[in-house]
Amino acid sequence: MQTNGISKSKAIYTHYQSRALGDSLKKFKPEGVMPALVTPFTRDGDINEEGFKQVIDYTIEKGATGVVALGTTGEFSYLRTEERKKILRLTEKYVDGRVPIIAGTGQNSTRATLALTQFAADLGCDAALVISPYYLRPTDKGYYEHYEEIATKGNIPVILYNIPQCTLGVLNSNVVEDLAFLDNIVGIKDSSGSVPYILELIQKLKGKMEVIIGADECFLSAIVAGSKAAIMASANVIPHIWLEIMRLAQSGKVEEAAELQRTTQTFARMVLKYGAAPPVKAALKMIGLDAGRARMPLNSGGTLTPEMKEEIRIELEKMGVIPKLEHPPVQTNIDVIEFLASQGLMLEQTPDISVSSAANEKVSVGVAVGSKKGPVGRTFVRLLTVPKVGHEALTVILEPNLAVKPSSLMLPVQKIQSMRQASLFYGPVQSGAAKAISSFLEANKIPEKSVVDDLIILTLDIDLNSSDRREITAAAQQAVEEALHGIWG
Repeated sequence: MQTNGISKSKAIYTHYQSRALGDSLKKFKPEGVMPALVTPFTRDGDINEEGFKQVIDYTIEKGATGVVALGTTGEFSYLRTEERKKILRLTEKYVDGRVPIIAGTGQNSTRATLALTQFAADLGCDAALVISPYYLRPTDKGYYEHYEEIATKGNIPVILYNIPQCTLGVLNSNVVEDLAFLDNIVGIKDSSGSVPYILELIQKLKGKMEVIIGADECFLSAIVAGSKAAIMASANVIPHIWLEIMRLAQSGKVEEAAELQRTTQTFARMVLKYGAAPPVKAALKMIGLDAGRARMPLNSGGTLTPEMKEEIRIELEKMGVIPKLEHPPVQTNIDVIEFLASQGLMLEQTPDISVSSAANEKVSVGVAVGSKKGPVGRTFVRLLTVPKVGHEALTVILEPNLAVKPSSLMLPVQKIQSMRQASLFYGPVQSGAAKAISSFLEANKIPEKSVVDDLIILTLDIDLNSSDRREITAAAQQAVEEALHGIWG
């Protein structure tokens, strides 16, 4: 019988051969949640040993059932062989027997992979994570014989590693099924992100070896289907949350597990989208660990913008990993004249100026309406031409190139101090204010003379603690409508 060019009888023969070679080897059963450890680097690109120890201690304290050194998140492809050996020595030293160690030993060639695998075995590591040969892609037979060589001569349990987006080649399930006959192959880590492929592996390999989930967003699907282990980048930061999801799913509380996983999804996507190591290191730094930098070219300008880092911080807050950064509560009664005066804009209230205010739990607004030719008009122009840093005024639009009528400006009462705050204010708030003004216009509540001759200035305060953009949009619309009702009720 032939399977992808591999003889099933040869696989069975090799099974017995490897058993004879491997009877004295310690057995390793992958289970639980194991972080693919980051490798902290200094500003000069050297290994940050103290930072590496901090990361290991943190993950173990959070319940990690093992650690993986020199995985993809560990930037193994940027390390020379001697540096990889140094990382494995440090891992053995810092773990100090507390949990199993899986060593990433895969390289481009079989000979180099075998040498590093034997080094990991001599060092005392518990298993080797062996990525499929990359760059020059072998045939199915080449994959099989590569892993067969490592399994029979590496002197350590082997975990296959399928990550086709990096290797450009897929370990076909039939090849994996044949490799499962080798005693020293104890699992396969799949980071493809393909749920059908994972489910196929679980079906074919049940009772033979463990299918280890490596794609964070597929975690729950794989656990429910029968996987009992995971090696993931985000487990550097939240191993305890993944372990709780696993516990809930395995005890039949799938809905609770799904609800908890939903809280991790955004962070998990950020980790995948931005190269694994940079967002994970940014998150670890926010926790207070010296996670260092990535190596070039990952550590380059624009890899993580300040706005991206702010979004990571918000996700960590939502998951309860770091304390929530509390902003001042929303002001309940904004005096638009008084606020503009604080900005050096003297808008004395005259008979042709109408002011109003309104507030709810999320948004507070002060409104001034007046003639284009009067004080409001002059203030309107000043706001556009001489912006105040952190309080920049923005035209209220319904969509690009479609401003509301009467022409309106909005500006924040609280100083905007980050890209994340700016995106919250100049996005959802602008949308809510535009909807409110246009709804009044559609309902013929705004006099025709005001539509033509008047301008609107909106001074707004919002709940910067909020992470629900839809909620902010709705609250802004409600507050602005209420304030406009005080003028054109």
